[in-house]
Amino acid sequence: MATKEELKEMFSTGKKPTGDDFAELIDGVEGPRGPQGPKGDPGANGKDGAQGPKGDKGDKGDKGDPGKDAEPQFTEEEVAALKELITEE
Repeated sequence: MATKEELKEMFSTGKKPTGDDFAELIDGVEGPRGPQGPKGDPGANGKDGAQGPKGDKGDKGDKGDPGKDAEPQFTEEEVAALKELITEE
């Protein structure tokens, strides 16, 4: 990379610096960082990605508390009728 001193030496010895020499000098110069600008508007939402692989099966949960105040599945008459069907065989 051509520095300022290297370019001065080229001129003092009669050599002609090239455009690349000047480009390297300019690219190498960095000034102080300025203040951060205002936040820009959000961009458009991107496309959804591909569906990932199915996860591992989770652990079996704890047994729930026994129910209370549940409605009976059968009425007393239906229970009696079912018992009669069983005893007839």
